Amino acid sequence: MIFPKFCVTVLVCALAVSGAASGQSLLDSLTSDLNIRGLTTTMDPETGVATVTGDVHIHYGDVEMRCGSAQYNQSTGEVIAKDGVTIWRDGMLYHGDSITYNSITGEMSGRNVITGIGAGIQQSIAGTGIVAGGGPTGGSLRRTSGMFFFKAEEFHSSSKLENRIDATGVTLTSHDVADPNYHVAVKELTVYPDDKAILKDLKMYAGKTPFFWMPKITKSLDEDSGIRIGPGFQSRWGAFLLTQMAVVHGDHTFAKYKFDLRSKRGVGAGVDFFSVRHTANRQNFGTLKLYGVNDTAPTTNATTAIRYPVPNYRYRVNFQHRIYLPGPDVSTWYLDFDINKISDIHFYEDFFFNDYRTNREPDNQISLIHTNEAYVATLMAKFKLNNFYRTTTRLPELSIDFTRRPLWNTGVYHQGTITAGIIGELVGQQERDELIRLQTLANAGGLPGVLNDPLGTAATSFLGLAGQPRTAALTPADITQGLGTISSRLAQPGYARFHTYHELLYPKTFMGWLNVTPRIGAGMTSYNGIVGSVTGLKNYTRGIFSFGLDVSFKLSKNWSDVQVPALGLDGIRHVFQPYVNYSYLDAAQNAGVPAIDRLSTTTRPRSIDVPLFTAIDSLRSWNVARVGFRNLLQTRRDYISSNGYGNFWGTPDEGDNQTYTWAGMNTYVNIFGQDPEYGRSLSNVYNELFWSPVPWATMKSDLQLPLTSGVGSFTEANNSVIWMLSKATSLELGHQYIYDHPFYRNSSLVYTRFYARLNENYGFNTYHIYEAANGVLQFQSYNFSKDLSSWVASFGLMSRNNGNGVSDFGLLLSFTLKDFPKFNFDLDMDPNPGGRGGRQ
Repeated sequence: MIFPKFCVTVLVCALAVSGAASGQSLLDSLTSDLNIRGLTTTMDPETGVATVTGDVHIHYGDVEMRCGSAQYNQSTGEVIAKDGVTIWRDGMLYHGDSITYNSITGEMSGRNVITGIGAGIQQSIAGTGIVAGGGPTGGSLRRTSGMFFFKAEEFHSSSKLENRIDATGVTLTSHDVADPNYHVAVKELTVYPDDKAILKDLKMYAGKTPFFWMPKITKSLDEDSGIRIGPGFQSRWGAFLLTQMAVVHGDHTFAKYKFDLRSKRGVGAGVDFFSVRHTANRQNFGTLKLYGVNDTAPTTNATTAIRYPVPNYRYRVNFQHRIYLPGPDVSTWYLDFDINKISDIHFYEDFFFNDYRTNREPDNQISLIHTNEAYVATLMAKFKLNNFYRTTTRLPELSIDFTRRPLWNTGVYHQGTITAGIIGELVGQQERDELIRLQTLANAGGLPGVLNDPLGTAATSFLGLAGQPRTAALTPADITQGLGTISSRLAQPGYARFHTYHELLYPKTFMGWLNVTPRIGAGMTSYNGIVGSVTGLKNYTRGIFSFGLDVSFKLSKNWSDVQVPALGLDGIRHVFQPYVNYSYLDAAQNAGVPAIDRLSTTTRPRSIDVPLFTAIDSLRSWNVARVGFRNLLQTRRDYISSNGYGNFWGTPDEGDNQTYTWAGMNTYVNIFGQDPEYGRSLSNVYNELFWSPVPWATMKSDLQLPLTSGVGSFTEANNSVIWMLSKATSLELGHQYIYDHPFYRNSSLVYTRFYARLNENYGFNTYHIYEAANGVLQFQSYNFSKDLSSWVASFGLMSRNNGNGVSDFGLLLSFTLKDFPKFNFDLDMDPNPGGRGGRQ
């Protein structure tokens, strides 16, 4: 459960009797337009105090007040309202025994103030696939007709300069009855608007029975903080109870303390610290995460993969931070820290599956960076802390990346890079054991020994080590090449490497429409002290030379009179852009150099622009022309982009006449004179299509089809449709298909997501992932929410098929108090199906 910003904001608004988060704004206009009327009025000329009694009406600006009696002191600016005070402002109603306000100093105080404000709910269980009334589209079960109520026995708002509110005897609830079935009581409350709230002696009640107590909580008004409790069941964990308490330490650190119970896996605890300074970029900087588990069942395996031995005590330490030099202000010099220490190879998989999906082998590095308009210089130390991962080390590496910039007034532009460092690659312990096993099999039995591997994985492994497609027939030559790769990796390859590349570009426009950009580049890569070469090579230097040509032009035609409101068309413009990108590269590489910065397997085409090609050691000679054309359909809107979930973005300053890209398609093919990867003459034909006619619907399609036969010619299609059928329902459909890829298995993956808000009290959503290639429903989840007056009940069920009869399932039943409490735990039951159609 959580006490979020909303509740404290309500308190601020009400205590200040104002829609803004400060007490001074309520009666600022008293001295200029105060109007007091009543049945009787008396004025003391000596004291300057006016007293009004009998059905008193006070009006100033947009505030109206009624009470039994009131006094106004012209000299001090103090207004005292008594005897059943009622205040209206901005549609809000306040009741109190008395309210005193000083229009000069801004101080205000009151007794027994009661008010209510419109309540809404929106809760989810992040990463679980179990969403309390919400769906993947961001929809949620919302109740706008409810109210959130509070009462303060005493409150005092300090002066305008101090900007502070104090209250005692505060009670909060959303159950509008004389005896609510739940409420929260706070003995003392101090609010610093736009900063934090300090709550002392906080108690939560079910009826009249207290069930939770905290002596003191400091809550940031800008953080998603408070108390959270999440019970449930998951097959890996058994029954669980996850708890979290978030607090603010001083004015610099936001902390989330965690204590978790899992019936199958034991007790876990930890804390996440976040720097308030780096709130806008918390994914990368200003975090320290500590978590440990006394795992009572470390051998549990919920998948069909090999399970390696792990210790009982398991932990994580993650530290990401940036220090500006000399500090504390932002500067062009800074230190970046990215440190990740994990107890074992399965820790993320067992307890933080979202981290396992997105970054299962985190790096460890420290970087000193200097930024300039012309370049970015980085001195990096990348090292190994986790012995079970393969790690690329840089001890150290200096790199200078030059941005594209003009050379004086010549019209010529320069871009380039310089890197120098000591580079190495260290295998993990589990990988080392597997390499030694494969080496032993091949040395003892040759090709027959590999084919008769008891585990049945050696043949595929040797094909990969030899760089052969997984569907190829294994040969003795592949065994020999694979053994060489194994020897190189076990020797932990490394070298001192110097690499530089520089490119000159000369963009020109001819006849006002033809864009031509010739480019020429040169560089070199030098390797010294090579360790782990399959040929015994110790030193090697190669030259790099490239030239290329970009040619493109645009044609457009307008149809201003086309009006189709249903499709969001207010005029239409078609833009057609043919283009050619020709690239020639001479970069011969010696086979004896162990590639450390190398290419990873992908279905997407490689970059043919040398400055964008970061796999330095895989840089090979090529001769290729990328030929294609773009089509864009544009219209007029008062915004410039949308996402299909009902959200859109624009530039307010541009008004209603902004250019909106209604649909687009990019079609291209690579024509090879020399293909360094597969030896083809033609690549697949690629087609990238999107259509976003309205904010509540969008369609995307990435397609590639083979034009020739042979290795590297395969079919891939990634298609998705997002459609909000109404304000209460949304649907997402996706299909990811791949066939005949040299390294990936054939797949035809279908996923669906559906959300429906049945009415103001019920919500329902489902996720499904189905693999049509083998007829397996890989993942399914069903979630249901019910509004129970002051509570929301939610129930979720999920199941994941991990193959070979191994399944993972979980359920969560939660009762959530409206508005201020909510559940949000990374149980990570909702997998990302991957590809462009998937969701992170």
